[in-house]
Amino acid sequence: MLTFCLNPGNCQVPEKAPAFEVASITPCKPGTPEPPLEHTGMAQFTLPGGTFTARATTLKFLLEWAYGIQPSQHSGGPSWMGVDRYDIVAKAEGHANDEQIKLMVQALLAERFQLKLHHEQRVIPAYVITIGKMPPKLYPPKEGEVHALRFVPQTGPDGKTVTHHVIGTRYTVAQLTDTFARQLGTVVVNRTGRDGEFDFDLDLTPDESRPSPVDPGLLISAMREQLGLTVKYQKTSVDLLVIDGAEKVAAGQ
Repeated sequence: MLTFCLNPGNCQVPEKAPAFEVASITPCKPGTPEPPLEHTGMAQFTLPGGTFTARATTLKFLLEWAYGIQPSQHSGGPSWMGVDRYDIVAKAEGHANDEQIKLMVQALLAERFQLKLHHEQRVIPAYVITIGKMPPKLYPPKEGEVHALRFVPQTGPDGKTVTHHVIGTRYTVAQLTDTFARQLGTVVVNRTGRDGEFDFDLDLTPDESRPSPVDPGLLISAMREQLGLTVKYQKTSVDLLVIDGAEKVAAGQ
């Protein structure tokens, strides 16, 4: 039996998944170092006009960027996903914004890397960030500022670095928590309800018990005492991506 749509206005045609017009993936040589900003999660892949360029990037990091998740927010998958690096250059047909580009990268990873995954809700221990009784120390960005995170060493009389002054400009709370999650090694859940971009600054001062400027204890203290955020480590429901399979991309594909 054939069914016809008599009212075209009520017909729903499945939307075609956005895809790049052209895309090339080239494996990097073994031992290729990671890009300077990869460990912060701040890599910039998109350019105006729908161009996507990723240099020496792992499938693991591309997955996190495309799906907007933290390193501890996915599980499974072969170990090479976090080791093998690729150069990827792609171009969308016409203009595309960052969110559209991310959907195209998701489609590209599924097609070229045969990446298969599914979502699961799990209750896991995580840092949950909320707003306390006092407004957080997050300020409106100044005109002309760009999205950036800078570490400015502060030296003592002997010339040695004693404090790392961190300056964030045009940062969202979600981006801040994602950056800290990479250093804390666990999921950080943003439940502040704050949207938009902000400026902030804080100091990370190592000591004998915490010699690293990105020590988890220093980061948690900075969020609480310097940014005025409420931070609790507790079990909470988190959406995780479970990787069911992936395949390497050979040269020339």
